[in-house]
Amino acid sequence: MGWVRAVLTAMLLVLVSLPLTAEVKQEITRPDTLYLGTRFFLTVTADIDLADIAVPDTLTKYSILKTEKIKSFRKPVGLKLTIAPLDTGEHTFPPLALMTVKPLEDSLRTEPFTLLISELRSPQDTTLVDIAGTQKLRGELPYWAYYAIAGILLLAALIAAFIYIRRYLRQKVRELISPPPPVDNRPNWKRAMDALQALKDEELPEAGQFIAFHYRLSEIMKLFLEAEYKFSANEMTTREIRQYIKKQNFLSLKDQKIVTDWLEKCDRVKFAKWESTTEQSYELLESFAEWLSHKGRAQASEPAAEEESD
Repeated sequence: MGWVRAVLTAMLLVLVSLPLTAEVKQEITRPDTLYLGTRFFLTVTADIDLADIAVPDTLTKYSILKTEKIKSFRKPVGLKLTIAPLDTGEHTFPPLALMTVKPLEDSLRTEPFTLLISELRSPQDTTLVDIAGTQKLRGELPYWAYYAIAGILLLAALIAAFIYIRRYLRQKVRELISPPPPVDNRPNWKRAMDALQALKDEELPEAGQFIAFHYRLSEIMKLFLEAEYKFSANEMTTREIRQYIKKQNFLSLKDQKIVTDWLEKCDRVKFAKWESTTEQSYELLESFAEWLSHKGRAQASEPAAEEESD
């Protein structure tokens, strides 16, 4: 019976020691010549299931792109590594630590090997291959979202163009249908006189709005000068108007003084906060109206004098 017990004990020791050690086999699948970026494969198998690999920090000349588990019927799980070289020259691929499904007493490692990486790719190999896998940027949308955004922007542009064209055509139709604005054939002095009467009817001085009244009053004078003598009087200051009419000399010296003195009186109320009264405000308006009437009579007498001379 003793010898039977010894045999059983030996068999038990063998069975216990089996998962503590394992045999590793590796196979390299690669083309005849390796170039920078060319992928090759390392297949690792053992008589025990393999879970993963541990990549050392010293692996700088190669990049492991993908690790796949391979398993055949009734055979332990193996690993297939997809690898790409990152530098040219002769480089050694270091041993890799293998992690097993069941713990082992001894660690498993692959065998190191050396490969020669050529500087140029094969002339027949025209396919561009990424050395490393693409990484998604933070905030990056899926590819279909960019097509959707482009479609929305295109649709918005078409809608905007449609609205613009529609409004443009409506405006053109409106211009064709609507009658042209009436032409004001009144002489400039007459239009200025009517504007003075309209301003007088508003009774701004009675309401205490002296600044607004004098703004409107000076504007009527400037618009008259602008229409009558063809210069941008409404955009000029009194000083600029004085210099312009003196240089152009289209007014007599007397009229030049009347115009500039009258504008300066308006400026005192507008800018210097000069306190005017209702009577003074209307006196300024009436003096302007009298000057305009004189201009109107002068213009009316010119055609009559021409007819008499004819």
